Amino acid sequence: MNRSRVIAVAAGVLIAASVILGWIAIGRLGHATERGLARTEQSLTSARALAADTAASAEQLQTLIGLVGEGLSGTSDALVATRQVSASVRGLLDIASVFDKVENLTTQLQNAEASIADVEVTLAEAAGAIDEAAPTLDKAVQSMQSIPAELDRSIADVAASRRQIDQQVWLWRAAMLAGGAAFGLLLLQTMGGRRDQP
Repeated sequence: MNRSRVIAVAAGVLIAASVILGWIAIGRLGHATERGLARTEQSLTSARALAADTAASAEQLQTLIGLVGEGLSGTSDALVATRQVSASVRGLLDIASVFDKVENLTTQLQNAEASIADVEVTLAEAAGAIDEAAPTLDKAVQSMQSIPAELDRSIADVAASRRQIDQQVWLWRAAMLAGGAAFGLLLLQTMGGRRDQP
């Protein structure tokens, strides 16, 4: 066998081997990418469920804080009314202050009114803090509620990418075959051209 024929056969074997190895490598890469995208999709699905639960919890917390604020306001109003009743009762007791026991009751009512006034201040501060926190909480809840929709879009994008992996693998394999065939034809033409020469 002459030297040019050996080189041509070796080149043909190398072309065939490169096409086969490329075919295998592209398939493995495609499968690995598809597995990675499947895991990403699962993680995004879990994150979406967590985000939805977190948003629901935040919304419930927002409702609860609103109810606490209303309760504080109502309690404060009730305490003001209680203090007014106590002051009125004290006024009546002052009229009947001929007895020592009535004076003790008047002092106890004054102490109770002072204590109620302190509680009113504390409740007013708490209600003010809740009112100040409400806009920030509203914004946080709105942000949390938008996260599941964003994750849904990401999940859809990943799923679409997974579907396209198989198509891409076949396109790359077709390109490898076409390239190998083109090199093979060039090799055959080169060998045929040399046979025609004297």
